[in-house]
Amino acid sequence: MKVIYWICLILLVVGGLNRALIGWMDLNLVTTVFPDVITKAVSATGVETVVTTLNKFAMMTYTLVGISAVFVFISNATGCKCKA
Repeated sequence: MKVIYWICLILLVVGGLNRALIGWMDLNLVTTVFPDVITKAVSATGVETVVTTLNKFAMMTYTLVGISAVFVFISNATGCKCKA
């Protein structure tokens, strides 16, 4: 349990630093490492549409950071001894 706690804590620090970089320098490391997928489609009328979808790896990274935040919060709120 202690290893899971520390992995979650590291993910939280990385997620926090990423949010700080977004605020300070408008630099998102997750989307830099895992770029978004941009597709262009031309309709029958000749109108070009650009669709940007979030990469699955970026979505998994954000999900892991969120789950880590919940886990660390619950561990601290319940007085879990796994952080010692």
